[in-house]
Amino acid sequence: MSDKISSVAVVKQAVALSWRRKWTFLGLLLVGVVPSVVAMGGVAVTRSQSGAAFLLAFCVHILGMLFLVTASNHLAVTMQRGRAAVLPRPVWAAMGRVFVRGLIIVALLFAVMFVFMTPIGVLIYMYSPQGGGASLSLLPLLLIVCLVVLCYAIVMAIMLRLGIMIPAAAVGVVVKVREALALTRGHSWRMFWAMMLVALPVTVIGGIFQGVIAFSVTGGGAGAGLAIAALFLLALNLFSWIVMLVLNAVWYERLRLLASGPGAGPGNSFDFEPATSPAGPADPRAGSGVGPYADLPGE
Repeated sequence: MSDKISSVAVVKQAVALSWRRKWTFLGLLLVGVVPSVVAMGGVAVTRSQSGAAFLLAFCVHILGMLFLVTASNHLAVTMQRGRAAVLPRPVWAAMGRVFVRGLIIVALLFAVMFVFMTPIGVLIYMYSPQGGGASLSLLPLLLIVCLVVLCYAIVMAIMLRLGIMIPAAAVGVVVKVREALALTRGHSWRMFWAMMLVALPVTVIGGIFQGVIAFSVTGGGAGAGLAIAALFLLALNLFSWIVMLVLNAVWYERLRLLASGPGAGPGNSFDFEPATSPAGPADPRAGSGVGPYADLPGE
């Protein structure tokens, strides 16, 4: 296997896995999202000012998202290993691992944004009327734009590279930050372009259909064609969300196989054995890493 993984091959595999179990992934998506929408909508409709109501809605939202991310990643990884299983065992331990990994990623993202946004804020204040500046000249403006672009690029790279900790946690493997960065070294741009290969076509097609719907509504033509366009747009968005969820799991499994392969060298120190918990070992259905999808060669 090559030491570089093709973005196109990863996207093709993510789409194939998503389509193969589309109804299962759709069910997971609905189970994770619907309770959150109902809880948040209930607070909005009743116009409740109770802190307990907001806290309850927030907890429901977090639990729903945790369940969705954990179950979908577990299913996507185990599908690649030929032993598809929706729920890890024990599920609460897996959700706990995913929650902790997610907190680490969010904390690092906020730290990076704080480091970059502080000088950006200082520059903006210095050249604002409140800070005594008359106007923002070209050089400071270019500096601010460069800092914003750099901050965005670093945040995106961290999010993509550390994101593989989530599917690992779902199948019982605790990947540390250092290990995630080492596993994804040299693949930042490939991970970015894989995401773009999914996002850009969906954005373009969705924009076209949104334009058709808007034109039909303003023209007074709210017939069967409008309903079909709206349903297609909904289906496209739902499927693209599923593919995005699965995409991260495909990257994890391919990078894991690459690091565990013959070309990894004797210095490979990554531990891909399932983590254990007080309730016992992680889900044995996670498999051994071989199956109809795991060994697809990079293109």
